[in-house]
Amino acid sequence: MPEIGNIKLGGTMVHEVPRGSRRANPDGAVILSKDLTPLDPNTDRFIRDQMLAPFIPGGRDIVAVPDPAVSDGNPGLALVPSLVKEMLADPDTLPEHSRTIAEHMFASQVGAASAGIFMASVGECGHGPSVIIMKAEHQEGVRMRHQGAPGSVSFDVEHIGELIVGKNSKVYKIAMLWVRDDGAVVGKMVDKQNGVAYADYFLHEFLGMDLRFNSEKLTRDLMDSATKHINANVDPDKKVRYTRALVALLESPNDEVNTTQFLTQFIDPEDRDDFAAALPPEVRAAFRKDTTLVKSRIGGIVLDLQEGEVQVRATRNAFDNGGVEVDPEKKQVVIKGLPDDISPSGPPK
Repeated sequence: MPEIGNIKLGGTMVHEVPRGSRRANPDGAVILSKDLTPLDPNTDRFIRDQMLAPFIPGGRDIVAVPDPAVSDGNPGLALVPSLVKEMLADPDTLPEHSRTIAEHMFASQVGAASAGIFMASVGECGHGPSVIIMKAEHQEGVRMRHQGAPGSVSFDVEHIGELIVGKNSKVYKIAMLWVRDDGAVVGKMVDKQNGVAYADYFLHEFLGMDLRFNSEKLTRDLMDSATKHINANVDPDKKVRYTRALVALLESPNDEVNTTQFLTQFIDPEDRDDFAAALPPEVRAAFRKDTTLVKSRIGGIVLDLQEGEVQVRATRNAFDNGGVEVDPEKKQVVIKGLPDDISPSGPPK
């Protein structure tokens, strides 16, 4: 895999993608550029140093997946990976292909997606050619010019409503893609809008790719499916115990999850078959644990009461040492002790 460093921009196309998606905003139109956008040295350096280099090295590793719509025995690639191959083979295809990709982004976006500048460039990333795709916020601005000699200076103020990218612009989405030695399209993906998570539509629908390492997704899928099953199908007197076990599994220092071992050790025999059936097949085998996507959701337990009107949050230790108890027979939650502080708060989430 090429090292992510010494990023260089080559020919660059810039388009404007409207807010929302083709489905939610049928009257919206992508404003397409006809020709390459020349980048002077300062602009080139700003984009590389401020908008690409700080984020791409820490991006997620991704790989193109075969397009299931191709069924002639020789599966092809989704739109973006196939066009990436063509652009790397012939950079002169960048203008046409970038317009196609910009339209595809608007068609793939969800209804709440922000408007922004779409940039595509055939450049370099360390060891080889790569295609860089970025969506960023554009801003309006004011340009001030002065004229006259010192002591007699006047200023002209001009409002600039065209596309501007500045230090305060938000970088929404980035992908840097290249062709591996075995012919596979791989790369790095960054989703700045969603923090540690990422938008499924950007990775799957738009890029037509998947994570190269699925540990973080498998860990999240285990947590989501197990939590859903516990709340929907487990007897009330077992819910807290099973949830505590799930949290302990995800908090443990072990870097591997063995789901079969977890079920045998923590789930009662009469519940194991149903519990296992509720889990995705991919998480029933042992896999490497990666809590990146669930880090903010472990370390404690949340009890929702009275249809969400009351919410009790506590660490797992508070349940383990009896500070918080759930009594299913009396249908009550018991909290032992007086609060250290009481203050106003927003409503339960």
